[in-house]
Amino acid sequence: IAGIALCWQGVVQRQVKKFLESSCSLPDFVERYRSLYLRLKNAMEELFGQQTAFVLALRHGFSAALLQLSILRAMHVSERFAQYIDQMIQASAAPSGGVETLQRLQQFLEPMLFLSGLELANTFEHFYRYYLGDRLLAQGNVWLESAVIDQIGSCFPSRFPQQMLKNLSESAELQQEFHLYRLQQLDRHLQEQDQVGRGRRAAGGAGPQPPSSFVLLLPQVMEDWVESEEEAEVQVLVLSPRCWAVSSGCFLDEPAKHFPAELCSYLNHFTQFYSHSQSMYSLSHSKPRRLQWTWLGHGELRLGGWTLHVSTLQMFILLHFNVRVQQLLQESGLSAAVLLHALQPLIADGGPLTCSSEEEPSAGKSSVLQLNQQVASRSLQGDPASLQLLPRQTYLNVDEDAAGTLERKRNFIYCLIVHIMKQEKEMHIDNLVFKVMDSCQKQEAARSPGGGRFGCSTGDVLSCIMHVINKGCVRRNDDNPHIVEFVPEDPATPQKGHAQFSFGRAGSRKDSVADTRCDP
Repeated sequence: IAGIALCWQGVVQRQVKKFLESSCSLPDFVERYRSLYLRLKNAMEELFGQQTAFVLALRHGFSAALLQLSILRAMHVSERFAQYIDQMIQASAAPSGGVETLQRLQQFLEPMLFLSGLELANTFEHFYRYYLGDRLLAQGNVWLESAVIDQIGSCFPSRFPQQMLKNLSESAELQQEFHLYRLQQLDRHLQEQDQVGRGRRAAGGAGPQPPSSFVLLLPQVMEDWVESEEEAEVQVLVLSPRCWAVSSGCFLDEPAKHFPAELCSYLNHFTQFYSHSQSMYSLSHSKPRRLQWTWLGHGELRLGGWTLHVSTLQMFILLHFNVRVQQLLQESGLSAAVLLHALQPLIADGGPLTCSSEEEPSAGKSSVLQLNQQVASRSLQGDPASLQLLPRQTYLNVDEDAAGTLERKRNFIYCLIVHIMKQEKEMHIDNLVFKVMDSCQKQEAARSPGGGRFGCSTGDVLSCIMHVINKGCVRRNDDNPHIVEFVPEDPATPQKGHAQFSFGRAGSRKDSVADTRCDP
């Protein structure tokens, strides 16, 4: 059986490799990949049943074919996989979606498990959390997201998606604690005011009057509490920057400049509560965390009888209509691409805003945004309705940006491994991982705050070590496989002493190979 299973593995590997080489750039590549898996799986069951040896051979055949992809092509494949899962999850939430969509998603998740343990899993996780973040912040189906992540959880070496879901549950608990905190604050102020009143009655009105701040304290607290009961429902999500991919361009430094006083008052109270909780529960030697507000998130606005589902940035735009686009750019401090992307659904046909200029806002930033009177009148006359205006995801440039970032990071790790091994000659693989991660952390600390993050996980380092071993720069000790040795430079064998890696630009169709020597 072992020999037949090995033969079957070779058949699977050749077919998958041929498919990846010929179909990788096709628009329906992922659907074809799913069909290929189903065809090979059905053939296996017809020929051999579901014996464990042949199931493992099917998996190893797929894994071996995926391992032969170049770095750049592997990034494109990973992004297409993450994009397909995103499309299926969003389609299942649409009225036309249903059992068929979920069935297709389930069929695709089965071969996704073949990424587990591969270097490709790190790249897939990188792209997956981009799409997952947008879905969760747009009030996606958390139950379905949890089910998908539970099934393919082994494809996430750093467990970032799991941590993102945990952040949401922790934020809900933190919201409850904040509500209790406000009740406790109100109760404490009431007790203080009651003690002041008792002291005045005991003194019979004689003696100095209590400070005016105590006299005015209760009305002010009661006023704040009444405002909090009347204000719109607000929920704050406290997200960890370690696992959420948040661009520095989305940071919101001063919410008071952009939003109504009632909302900003709530945010100020939450900031005080969070700072108080950090000072109480943080360790004495650790630095307390601070909140960094962002433009991410979503909200609901009422227009007549309609409910508008918008992003936080779109809510800011709707609260500032009758202004020029250029003024919005100046007030928000955002780039034109980010602001205009959020503006497009609002000025489209049937949107709540109109543009005074006939040209696109991107071409004429002096155009004025005005309320669409026809839409406003329909919202008052018609039946209550819900209007989805959230901007569509834009990952049109994610291939170039993310692929370039990952290539630079991996190239840095590759060269760092060779540099360390040239100095140490041989060392335990655990010590090598520690030294590489320590150097990466120092690199991160030396970067400017706006220069982007350069974090790396243990999985990143281990996958790069295996890649360098395969390239012949480093080898395992035959007697002690946990010891790695540097392969000295030998002119007769050009690959020794050189780190040869594949590089390529996302805009070019052919991968270019660069022979990069990593000298200390």
